[in-house]
Amino acid sequence: MTISPRRGIFWPMRSSRSSLLFDVVFHRWAWKLLILSISFFSALTGLLAPWFQKEFIDRLTGAETPLRLDWVESPVAWITLAFLAMILGQAAGQLTNYLGAREAIFLQRIFAKKLHSKMMNLKVDTMSRQSLGEVVSLYATDVPGATVFLDQTLPAGASTLFPLILAPFALSLFFNVPLWPTVSVIVLVGTINSLLAFRQSRFFYRFKQLAAERTGLVNEWIQNIRTLRILGWTASFERFIFEKREVETENRVSMVTNGQIMNTVATSVTFFLNIVTLGTLVVWYKQALSPGEVFALLWILGVFLTRPFRQMPWFFTFAFDAWTSLTRLQRFLDTPNHTTPASHPSGPEKTSPDIAVDVDNLNLVVGGKHLLKNIRFSMNKGEFVAIVGEVGSGKTLLLLSLLRETGASFGRYRLHQQDALHLDDHALRSFYAFAPQEGFIMSATLRDNVSFHYGTTPDQDPEILRSLVAAQFRLDRERVEDGLETEIGERGVNLSGGQRQRVGLARVHHANAPILLLDDCLSAVDVETEERLLEELFEHEWQNRTKLLVTHRLTVLDKVDRILFLKDGEIKAQGSFEELQESSADFREFTQSVSRLDKGSPAIPVKVSPAPTDEAPLTPLVTSEVTDGD
Repeated sequence: MTISPRRGIFWPMRSSRSSLLFDVVFHRWAWKLLILSISFFSALTGLLAPWFQKEFIDRLTGAETPLRLDWVESPVAWITLAFLAMILGQAAGQLTNYLGAREAIFLQRIFAKKLHSKMMNLKVDTMSRQSLGEVVSLYATDVPGATVFLDQTLPAGASTLFPLILAPFALSLFFNVPLWPTVSVIVLVGTINSLLAFRQSRFFYRFKQLAAERTGLVNEWIQNIRTLRILGWTASFERFIFEKREVETENRVSMVTNGQIMNTVATSVTFFLNIVTLGTLVVWYKQALSPGEVFALLWILGVFLTRPFRQMPWFFTFAFDAWTSLTRLQRFLDTPNHTTPASHPSGPEKTSPDIAVDVDNLNLVVGGKHLLKNIRFSMNKGEFVAIVGEVGSGKTLLLLSLLRETGASFGRYRLHQQDALHLDDHALRSFYAFAPQEGFIMSATLRDNVSFHYGTTPDQDPEILRSLVAAQFRLDRERVEDGLETEIGERGVNLSGGQRQRVGLARVHHANAPILLLDDCLSAVDVETEERLLEELFEHEWQNRTKLLVTHRLTVLDKVDRILFLKDGEIKAQGSFEELQESSADFREFTQSVSRLDKGSPAIPVKVSPAPTDEAPLTPLVTSEVTDGD
């Protein structure tokens, strides 16, 4: 059975409930309609204000005009109406900005939750293609960038569009100004600004892309600064970061230059529009204008339309920029997990109540490569099983597949008589405790690291101390001056590799899960500590827990109940150490190569049978480190 992810939509333009654009347009749609309505009201009141001022001036000067209103005769009443119209228009404009920002916050929550959910469901083999800097930039840049549709584009677009549409008709209705000259100038300026804005959005997109790349490099530099310093690569690595920053700066200069051109066009257009409109009326149509009409015309063209023209290029810029962020987010959300087609049906299920783990036909295909092939094994409750094999044979991938962290398929997968294929991730992982090779440590107290929970109260100290002692981490022998209150630096910078692994084992002990997945968690401890851990922790404390241990140490193999020998993603043989030495030439070759490379450790007696003469020559094996792809 293969658990297929729900496929999203690559382009946000498609109307699907999985599309982010659908959320932008239709989530809380009534509020968006309210924003448009208030913005339209703002444009109307903005046009009424100069008209009321015209009536005020014409009554003061005694001018008679064809469209004179006779609502009231008092000039004071008309100037009061003009003042109220301006106040209402400004207030409505500010209200649209407030509501737009409010809706953007709601939308950011939705996008952040979707991004978090996707991150939690991506498999390890899929996440390996995404740099940490890129993912951070999605949260820090693209989530707020995509919601600019509501924060900036919708309010700015409405306050730009409505005045530009209404103004030509108001000029034609009130002052008999022909539509074609005003509309022509607006269309021309709109075309120029949209082209400049599209160019600006490309600079913005490049800016975000370069910033994400630089963030990834800086993050890598911070995480590996000690190693870079020891290896003498600091200057070279920092030079690469500076080169990326130079490219980013050049793009920023071009972006600012293009923005200044847009501002120049936007600020000067009202001057030309004044000339065109007044020239059309006075020179072309020989129309006489009253003082109030001249004032109102200049107000509409020079004041009322100033803000829309200035906002026009940035409206297009924000719209294009928000679209690029929306596309980047949608592309990440639509990233499919690598899944392996289900294999042929399995045989009869093993229903013995003593079986803790039962796996059949486990397969993993990534990028066309068959990394795990027809894995089949079962483990009894309390059994201690070791997985061995060369680097790259699939040992770590097998553990991660059991945790559903890869796109592996299963013919059958049962945990303690439950069908694991029908369990959600949380329920499945509740059966397991996992100890990675690197010994994950968070920047917190030793107490919090063992309990794996921030703010752990001291009432849990007896259990935490018991787990630390079981993992051979005794406070009186370690460099932890403040005991359980000792603050451990980020990624365990204050601890050695062996200490990190022992804290990880203490965490597994404290978790008290029935099945333990241990990924080469003894690789950094010395031989004496390893012996105590095997005797006191594995054989005594964990005698009733099911243990699956990935290891490269031969000294462990005579302590386990059974060995699974992996080669090229397949279980080539399984059995006790003596049985595999007798029956498997591949296993004998593996143990011999490990013995030669690990001469510093005392080896267990290796019973070597004569190998066939046509056996392949021994290949070197690096045993100091296991990669994620192992």
